[in-house]
Amino acid sequence: MTGHAFQVLLTDNDAMEVLQTMRRHLKRDGRVAFDTRNPRADWVGEWTGRCRILPGGQITETLNVTDAHDEFISFQTSYRCFDRTLTTQSTLRFPSREHLEALITRSGMTLRDVFGDWNAVPFEAARSREMIFIASIAK
Repeated sequence: MTGHAFQVLLTDNDAMEVLQTMRRHLKRDGRVAFDTRNPRADWVGEWTGRCRILPGGQITETLNVTDAHDEFISFQTSYRCFDRTLTTQSTLRFPSREHLEALITRSGMTLRDVFGDWNAVPFEAARSREMIFIASIAK
């Protein structure tokens, strides 16, 4: 589960359903992997008023944070191409490493590793932008 998809699971119940589904589909020696952004990074500061031209130069993306509280950041993303603008509203959850570890354990899986990126760099709470969780069926 990549692309920070886990962050759209806004409740513990939703996260548990996904983790338990992963567990049910694992073979005995299988592993699951998912990523989420490190909540200790300054995502609000980085995303507030962000504007960039996407590859190809035809589309401008603008991101504005509309709310940030507890584990949640809500934002509006607009894509402008020629004379047309499309806008979306999103909310993402930024749970702590400890909270996700507890959910993994409650789901019946065992945490194997937490990396700071997909190149298996060790996770550093103060520096890593990503948290990559690797889990397997609890023995």
